[in-house]
Amino acid sequence: MSKIDVEAAELLHKMLSGYATLRKFYTLRDEEVPGSKSHMGAIARKEEAASALMAVISSSDDNIRGGFYDEERGAVVSVDFLLALLGEAMVFVNQHGSPITVSHIDMLLKAIEDLQAVGSQVYSVCTEFLQTVIASGQGLKGSTPSDMLRKSTSNVSGTSSNFSLVGSSMLASQLKQSMGSSGVLVKGNIKRGWDWRRGISATTTGDDLLRILRLGLAKDLAKAWLLEADNRM
Repeated sequence: MSKIDVEAAELLHKMLSGYATLRKFYTLRDEEVPGSKSHMGAIARKEEAASALMAVISSSDDNIRGGFYDEERGAVVSVDFLLALLGEAMVFVNQHGSPITVSHIDMLLKAIEDLQAVGSQVYSVCTEFLQTVIASGQGLKGSTPSDMLRKSTSNVSGTSSNFSLVGSSMLASQLKQSMGSSGVLVKGNIKRGWDWRRGISATTTGDDLLRILRLGLAKDLAKAWLLEADNRM
Protein backbone atom coordinates (compact mmCIF):
# COMPACT_ATOMS: atom_id res chain seq x y z
CA MET A 1 0.00 0.00 0.00
CA SER A 2 2.85 2.39 0.74
CA LYS A 3 3.85 2.23 -2.93
CA ILE A 4 0.42 3.45 -3.92
CA ASP A 5 -0.48 5.86 -1.11
CA VAL A 6 2.05 6.67 1.61
CA GLU A 7 -0.40 8.66 3.77
CA ALA A 8 -2.99 5.87 3.66
CA ALA A 9 -0.36 3.31 4.63
CA GLU A 10 0.78 5.42 7.58
CA LEU A 11 -2.80 5.92 8.75
CA LEU A 12 -3.54 2.21 8.52
CA HIS A 13 -0.34 1.40 10.39
CA LYS A 14 -1.35 3.71 13.24
CA MET A 15 -4.86 2.30 13.44
CA LEU A 16 -3.70 -1.31 13.43
CA SER A 17 -0.90 -0.72 15.94
CA GLY A 18 -3.36 0.75 18.45
CA TYR A 19 -5.78 -2.11 17.98
CA ALA A 20 -2.99 -4.70 18.14
CA THR A 21 -1.66 -3.35 21.44
CA LEU A 22 -5.12 -3.41 22.99
CA ARG A 23 -5.73 -6.89 21.61
CA LYS A 24 -2.45 -8.00 23.18
CA PHE A 25 -3.67 -6.80 26.57
CA TYR A 26 -6.89 -8.83 26.33
CA THR A 27 -5.04 -11.89 25.03
CA LEU A 28 -2.67 -11.78 28.00
CA ARG A 29 -5.59 -11.25 30.37
CA ASP A 30 -7.41 -14.34 29.14
CA GLU A 31 -4.42 -16.67 29.02
CA GLU A 32 -5.18 -17.72 32.59
CA VAL A 33 -8.65 -18.95 31.61
CA PRO A 34 -8.83 -22.75 32.01
CA GLY A 35 -8.22 -24.46 28.69
CA SER A 36 -6.09 -21.68 27.23
CA LYS A 37 -2.58 -22.37 26.02
CA SER A 38 -0.73 -20.18 28.48
CA HIS A 39 3.03 -19.94 28.06
CA MET A 40 3.78 -17.40 30.80
CA GLY A 41 3.62 -17.33 34.57
CA ALA A 42 0.87 -15.34 36.25
CA ILE A 43 3.19 -12.55 37.45
CA ALA A 44 4.98 -12.13 34.11
CA ARG A 45 1.66 -12.18 32.27
CA LYS A 46 0.21 -9.42 34.44
CA GLU A 47 3.33 -7.31 34.08
CA GLU A 48 3.21 -7.55 30.30
CA ALA A 49 -0.54 -6.94 30.25
CA ALA A 50 -0.12 -3.85 32.42
CA SER A 51 2.60 -2.48 30.11
CA ALA A 52 0.39 -2.96 27.05
CA LEU A 53 -2.55 -1.27 28.76
CA MET A 54 -0.44 1.68 29.91
CA ALA A 55 0.78 2.20 26.35
CA VAL A 56 -2.81 2.33 25.08
CA ILE A 57 -3.89 4.70 27.87
CA SER A 58 -0.94 6.99 27.17
CA SER A 59 -1.89 7.12 23.49
CA SER A 60 -5.55 7.78 24.29
CA ASP A 61 -4.45 10.69 26.50
CA ASP A 62 -2.23 12.22 23.81
CA ASN A 63 -4.86 14.48 22.29
CA ILE A 64 -5.89 16.07 25.60
CA ARG A 65 -2.52 16.69 27.22
CA GLY A 66 -2.85 19.55 29.67
CA GLY A 67 -6.62 19.37 29.46
CA PHE A 68 -6.76 20.89 25.96
CA TYR A 69 -8.12 18.89 23.04
CA ASP A 70 -5.70 18.94 20.11
CA GLU A 71 -6.55 16.71 17.18
CA GLU A 72 -3.27 17.55 15.46
CA ARG A 73 -1.30 15.47 17.97
CA GLY A 74 -2.35 12.41 15.96
CA ALA A 75 -2.94 9.94 18.78
CA VAL A 76 -3.15 6.31 17.73
CA VAL A 77 -6.04 5.54 20.09
CA SER A 78 -9.04 7.84 20.34
CA VAL A 79 -9.59 9.80 23.56
CA ASP A 80 -13.20 8.55 23.48
CA PHE A 81 -12.05 5.31 25.10
CA LEU A 82 -9.92 6.83 27.87
CA LEU A 83 -12.38 6.45 30.76
CA ALA A 84 -13.02 2.80 29.94
CA LEU A 85 -9.31 2.14 29.55
CA LEU A 86 -8.70 3.70 32.96
CA GLY A 87 -11.37 1.32 34.25
CA GLU A 88 -9.30 -1.58 32.92
CA ALA A 89 -6.37 -0.24 34.97
CA MET A 90 -8.33 -0.65 38.21
CA VAL A 91 -7.29 -4.31 38.49
CA PHE A 92 -3.67 -3.17 38.88
CA VAL A 93 -4.26 -0.27 41.27
CA ASN A 94 -4.09 -0.60 45.08
CA GLN A 95 -3.47 -4.33 44.81
CA HIS A 96 -0.95 -6.54 46.59
CA GLY A 97 1.97 -7.29 44.30
CA SER A 98 0.73 -4.85 41.65
CA PRO A 99 2.83 -4.82 38.44
CA ILE A 100 2.50 -1.07 37.87
CA THR A 101 5.55 1.11 38.45
CA VAL A 102 5.95 4.64 39.76
CA SER A 103 6.17 5.90 36.17
CA HIS A 104 2.88 4.10 35.45
CA ILE A 105 1.30 5.80 38.47
CA ASP A 106 2.51 9.18 37.26
CA MET A 107 1.14 8.55 33.78
CA LEU A 108 -2.26 7.44 35.11
CA LEU A 109 -2.55 10.48 37.38
CA LYS A 110 -1.73 12.78 34.47
CA ALA A 111 -4.36 11.07 32.31
CA ILE A 112 -6.94 11.52 35.07
CA GLU A 113 -6.06 15.20 35.46
CA ASP A 114 -6.23 15.78 31.71
CA LEU A 115 -9.61 14.08 31.51
CA GLN A 116 -11.04 16.10 34.37
CA ALA A 117 -9.71 19.37 32.93
CA VAL A 118 -10.81 18.82 29.32
CA GLY A 119 -14.00 20.32 27.88
CA SER A 120 -17.39 18.85 28.72
CA GLN A 121 -18.01 17.66 25.16
CA VAL A 122 -15.00 15.33 25.15
CA TYR A 123 -15.71 14.13 28.68
CA SER A 124 -19.36 13.38 27.87
CA VAL A 125 -18.31 11.18 24.94
CA CYS A 126 -15.90 9.28 27.21
CA THR A 127 -18.68 8.88 29.78
CA GLU A 128 -21.11 7.58 27.19
CA PHE A 129 -18.70 4.89 26.08
CA LEU A 130 -17.88 4.00 29.69
CA GLN A 131 -21.59 3.47 30.35
CA THR A 132 -21.74 1.21 27.30
CA VAL A 133 -18.88 -0.89 28.66
CA ILE A 134 -20.37 -1.12 32.16
CA ALA A 135 -23.79 -2.03 30.80
CA SER A 136 -22.22 -4.82 28.73
CA GLY A 137 -21.28 -6.64 31.94
CA GLN A 138 -23.17 -9.88 32.35
CA GLY A 139 -26.31 -9.71 34.43
CA LEU A 140 -26.68 -5.94 34.17
CA LYS A 141 -29.72 -4.14 32.75
CA GLY A 142 -29.30 -2.83 29.23
CA SER A 143 -26.76 -5.48 28.28
CA THR A 144 -28.72 -7.21 25.51
CA PRO A 145 -27.11 -7.20 22.04
CA SER A 146 -29.78 -4.86 20.66
CA ASP A 147 -29.27 -2.37 23.49
CA MET A 148 -25.53 -2.36 23.05
CA LEU A 149 -25.77 -2.06 19.26
CA ARG A 150 -27.98 1.00 19.56
CA LYS A 151 -25.58 2.65 21.99
CA SER A 152 -22.50 1.80 19.94
CA THR A 153 -23.87 2.98 16.60
CA SER A 154 -25.29 6.20 18.04
CA ASN A 155 -21.96 7.01 19.64
CA VAL A 156 -20.02 6.39 16.42
CA SER A 157 -22.37 8.41 14.23
CA GLY A 158 -22.74 11.26 16.69
CA THR A 159 -19.13 11.77 17.70
CA SER A 160 -17.01 10.91 14.68
CA SER A 161 -15.78 14.49 14.53
CA ASN A 162 -14.15 14.05 17.95
CA PHE A 163 -12.05 11.05 17.00
CA SER A 164 -8.32 11.53 17.12
CA LEU A 165 -7.80 10.17 13.60
CA VAL A 166 -9.61 11.32 10.49
CA GLY A 167 -12.10 8.67 9.42
CA SER A 168 -11.47 6.59 12.52
CA SER A 169 -15.02 5.31 12.94
CA MET A 170 -13.84 1.88 11.82
CA LEU A 171 -11.15 1.90 14.50
CA ALA A 172 -13.74 3.02 17.03
CA SER A 173 -16.00 0.13 16.10
CA GLN A 174 -13.18 -2.41 16.43
CA LEU A 175 -11.96 -1.02 19.75
CA LYS A 176 -15.48 -0.95 21.16
CA GLN A 177 -15.86 -4.65 20.47
CA SER A 178 -12.40 -5.36 21.88
CA MET A 179 -13.07 -3.36 25.03
CA GLY A 180 -15.50 -6.00 26.21
CA SER A 181 -13.40 -8.76 24.67
CA SER A 182 -16.28 -9.61 22.40
CA GLY A 183 -18.65 -9.40 25.34
CA VAL A 184 -20.50 -6.33 24.13
CA LEU A 185 -22.57 -7.94 21.40
CA VAL A 186 -22.30 -11.61 22.33
CA LYS A 187 -24.64 -13.64 24.52
CA GLY A 188 -23.59 -16.31 27.00
CA ASN A 189 -20.93 -16.61 29.66
CA ILE A 190 -17.72 -14.97 28.49
CA LYS A 191 -14.71 -16.38 30.34
CA ARG A 192 -12.10 -13.76 31.18
CA GLY A 193 -8.89 -13.84 33.13
CA TRP A 194 -10.25 -10.92 35.12
CA ASP A 195 -12.95 -8.30 34.70
CA TRP A 196 -12.55 -4.88 36.31
CA ARG A 197 -16.33 -4.37 36.31
CA ARG A 198 -16.73 -6.91 39.09
CA GLY A 199 -15.46 -4.29 41.51
CA ILE A 200 -18.07 -1.68 40.64
CA SER A 201 -21.85 -1.35 40.49
CA ALA A 202 -24.07 -0.76 37.47
CA THR A 203 -24.59 2.84 38.62
CA THR A 204 -20.89 3.72 38.77
CA THR A 205 -20.22 6.97 36.92
CA GLY A 206 -17.11 8.36 35.31
CA ASP A 207 -16.58 10.68 38.27
CA ASP A 208 -16.87 7.70 40.66
CA LEU A 209 -14.32 5.78 38.64
CA LEU A 210 -11.80 8.62 38.70
CA ARG A 211 -12.21 9.10 42.46
CA ILE A 212 -11.59 5.40 43.08
CA LEU A 213 -8.50 5.49 40.89
CA ARG A 214 -7.12 8.64 42.50
CA LEU A 215 -7.43 7.12 45.97
CA GLY A 216 -5.84 3.83 44.91
CA LEU A 217 -3.00 5.53 43.06
CA ALA A 218 -2.32 7.79 46.06
CA LYS A 219 -1.96 4.68 48.24
CA ASP A 220 0.30 2.99 45.69
CA LEU A 221 2.50 6.08 45.43
CA ALA A 222 2.73 6.35 49.22
CA LYS A 223 3.81 2.69 49.42
CA ALA A 224 6.45 3.29 46.76
CA TRP A 225 7.83 6.30 48.62
CA LEU A 226 7.95 4.38 51.90
CA LEU A 227 9.71 1.48 50.21
CA GLU A 228 12.24 3.85 48.70
CA ALA A 229 12.81 5.51 52.09
CA ASP A 230 13.29 2.12 53.78
CA ASN A 231 15.84 1.08 51.20
CA ARG A 232 17.86 4.23 51.87
CA MET A 233 18.02 3.60 55.61
